[in-house]
Amino acid sequence: MMYEIKLILEAIKEGHVNPGEVVIYTGLPRYEVLALFHVLEDLGLIETIYSKGSHKVYRLTPKGEEILEALEKGMQIELNVKKETSLT
Repeated sequence: MMYEIKLILEAIKEGHVNPGEVVIYTGLPRYEVLALFHVLEDLGLIETIYSKGSHKVYRLTPKGEEILEALEKGMQIELNVKKETSLT
């Protein structure tokens, strides 16, 4: 999975892209790219910069650039996901 994430982050690094462009760039299946876009956005690695209907354009966040740089250097990334709790 990290290989696919790295491919997608590399594709987005080159500029502002939509999922269809990333599918062409990476050769990954569209369903996989769309699913990973949701995950990457939730993790704060990419952000939507344009949205009209179902058409969205994304770019890397500074955090995404940092993660991509680490992956390009061969570092392993460990993601810890935890549920937020409400203090109400």
